[in-house]
Amino acid sequence: MKENQLEVKVGFFVLAGLLAIASLVVAFGKFGNYFRQTYPIIVEFEDARDILKNSKVLLRGAQIGTVADTPSYHVGQNFVELVLRIDAGTELPTGSKFRIDQYGMLGDRFVRVVPPEKPDGTFLSAGARVKGEQEAGLNAVMASAGPALDEIRSAAKRVDEFAKSATGLLNEAQQGKGPLYTLMKDEKMARDMKNLMANLRKHGVLFYSDDSNKGEDEDVSKKSDKKSAPSDRSRP
Repeated sequence: MKENQLEVKVGFFVLAGLLAIASLVVAFGKFGNYFRQTYPIIVEFEDARDILKNSKVLLRGAQIGTVADTPSYHVGQNFVELVLRIDAGTELPTGSKFRIDQYGMLGDRFVRVVPPEKPDGTFLSAGARVKGEQEAGLNAVMASAGPALDEIRSAAKRVDEFAKSATGLLNEAQQGKGPLYTLMKDEKMARDMKNLMANLRKHGVLFYSDDSNKGEDEDVSKKSDKKSAPSDRSRP
């Protein structure tokens, strides 16, 4: 008899634990969205990329609903429709602005509701259709910077290819072969290459200047001064 009572108590606690876990899943998971009382708001966006079903709808940082489905496009329209499920009891003032925003640069995207500065006391009704605003700020800048980023990637790729080619030439020169080794054997070419590298280190690529001739000119001028010195002394 006591064993039966113990089994009943254990079964009761197990059942209570399962019910508690199920309630938490429903309350905090996406399943809870299906049991909430909501009303729809249809927002027209020119571009609603990367917004997903069940994305959050926030008002002043508080979640007031979710995105009912992914954006839908109908032939002939110049916009996409985004249906929002707004929690019952949450009234959105007429004239509210709807924007697609993002948590940081790599975070999830969500719909931000911005109420008007001077509400007129009226509210959006269920099924109301409103115009959404295009995103602004960092997200828009990053989106418009796409072509520039492509150019930067292309330039970085060319620099990487040049570095690989230069490394290959140096490896061949160390093995005693290749065009770089041939140039290095020529004393004049080696001297010119040495001067080139020295000028690059000193002036850089943009402000390149050849200083090698300056040293030669100074040496020539010094030699000419030495030759002319005795003649100057012989004069009365």
